[in-house]
Amino acid sequence: MADIELVIKISKEKYDVLKSDLYNTFPAEMKEWGLEAIRNGTPLPKGHGDLIDKKELLKQPMDIANYPSNYVRIAPTIIEADKG
Repeated sequence: MADIELVIKISKEKYDVLKSDLYNTFPAEMKEWGLEAIRNGTPLPKGHGDLIDKKELLKQPMDIANYPSNYVRIAPTIIEADKG
């Protein structure tokens, strides 16, 4: 079975609950948070490049010696490129 990379958005509070050791003792409706996040997630396309932090990239000083390709090399990678 092929893997899928998925970006989800969930509140920090719900994330903390889902990651806690207490998760298995919570009622089913609380477990539904995780399933809802997955259902509403955004699949990343096959073969995507590195996902970088654009905000951090834009903090870099612009000068003639640094071409755009150099900026991409120093940008923090959030999610590694899909090798498939």
